[in-house]
Amino acid sequence: FNRWAIRSAARKLGYKVSVVNLRSRNQTIDHTQVDGVIIPGGSDIDPKWYIKSVTPEFQDYLNSVKHLTNYSHIGKVRDEFEFGFLEEYFKNREQRYQPVLGICRGMQVLTASQGIPLYVDIKHELGIKNRRYTLDKVTIIKPESLIKELIGRKSFRAVELHHQGLNLDYFYKHRENWPHLDVTALSNGNKIAESLEFYNRPILGVQFHPEYTFGNTRRGIFQWLLKRSCFNKVMGKKLTKGNK
Repeated sequence: FNRWAIRSAARKLGYKVSVVNLRSRNQTIDHTQVDGVIIPGGSDIDPKWYIKSVTPEFQDYLNSVKHLTNYSHIGKVRDEFEFGFLEEYFKNREQRYQPVLGICRGMQVLTASQGIPLYVDIKHELGIKNRRYTLDKVTIIKPESLIKELIGRKSFRAVELHHQGLNLDYFYKHRENWPHLDVTALSNGNKIAESLEFYNRPILGVQFHPEYTFGNTRRGIFQWLLKRSCFNKVMGKKLTKGNK
């Protein structure tokens, strides 16, 4: 569905695109080889990737709920690859124009990469039913945000498929730790973070699934990725030329 959504958006823009699975092909992910990156939905994230970043009290709490994680082999493989990619991505100044779109699990990986913990299970921790191809109302809470620019409305309906998510309680309590981040859309009585935006890089995380959601929501998000990827391609050539 992501490939279909990208190609559909590309046709509207008159772009030609090539989509590759970076993990399976073990391809270089620097700005000269890949114009843009999607971290798609999928398996649960092992709390070990973010538990050391939180306060000691919260570490105790995470240890008490981590059994609610659905551990899997593919999750382990993806954790290692995606956290490894993001570590290098944030270190490499030459990748500062390379856009990243995180969808569902992808937004959660972006969240955890910044030292922000997740709700391990929203049903257990928030009393909200785990989302299974659910159509939720998403409300944009930041009128000057990227998500508002892309969607063009204050609220919209989007397809959800998750049982984990950014821990809003922890994020707001320690808000000063992340001046470069903002949660810009919420759902389910303002308990679930639906979009995470970075001010220092072209990065957008969405908890919902735009590839399953039609109209401006899908088109706006994937066209943003494509346009930013083209900009990165141009800037990448300038950077490479300048380094010679």
